[in-house]
Amino acid sequence: MSTGAARLSTVRRIAVACAVLMLAITSLSAYIRMARIGLGCAPWPQCYVQRATMPTEAVAALDGDAVVAARIAHRVTTSAAMLLIVALLFKTLAQQPVLRSQGRLALALLGVALFLAVLGRMAGDSRWPPVILGNLLGGFAMFALSVRLVQAASPGPAPAMGTRGLRPWLIVALGLGLLQAGLGAMGSGEHVAHGCGESALCGLHRMAGVAVGAALLALGVAAWRAGLRAGAAIGLLAVLQVGIGWLLAGEVAPLVLALAHNFLAALLLALLASLLPPRA
Repeated sequence: MSTGAARLSTVRRIAVACAVLMLAITSLSAYIRMARIGLGCAPWPQCYVQRATMPTEAVAALDGDAVVAARIAHRVTTSAAMLLIVALLFKTLAQQPVLRSQGRLALALLGVALFLAVLGRMAGDSRWPPVILGNLLGGFAMFALSVRLVQAASPGPAPAMGTRGLRPWLIVALGLGLLQAGLGAMGSGEHVAHGCGESALCGLHRMAGVAVGAALLALGVAAWRAGLRAGAAIGLLAVLQVGIGWLLAGEVAPLVLALAHNFLAALLLALLASLLPPRA
């Protein structure tokens, strides 16, 4: 193996580790957020409503052992991810020849990581919707960038070279997916007494989810016809997301389903980002 190939292999391995950590971080963050707002608590829905009127400090004081352990794991994985990003910057930009495309992705990872660090420092455990939104979408963005970096450091042609015709639709799908994820995050932070029925945001998220799911299913079919096996994965993830979303709209919202919904959203957005072909 040549020196250049060995270096790219190292970058790829670090990026894979970073992607795994980012998926863990987004899941841990979702668990902490959802457990704290009382999702799936007992007795339902009284416990859920009570937490809505409590200040953040009082809610934090109710953290059980699982939430405390999740917070510790979140700090450890976040620190490890930052170290990996620094390693990626060194391997791509501090050595010759400079790996420009991979280095740009590493810089983007650093930029989002610094944004999240500043947000966490300034807002702490705030339940203010923009803070929730920033943390959620920032984590999803870092996972997608890590996956994209794995591709950029892999041998063979650039991602989806034969699917340039799908590029506008992939961009639209990514935008809709991010918007839908944002609506879900905002809705999950809105305390209501009886599930989704009394929440405008939750209702909007549910109805939009059907439309977005149908659009993603159509995109999956188009990608499959264009020769992309990942088209099947897009369709499957879209169907699963819509199904879980409707189950969550009931009066009792199991925490495990909400976490699965968050996990699949991260996978779906990263998959869409990975299929984006490079600009001509």
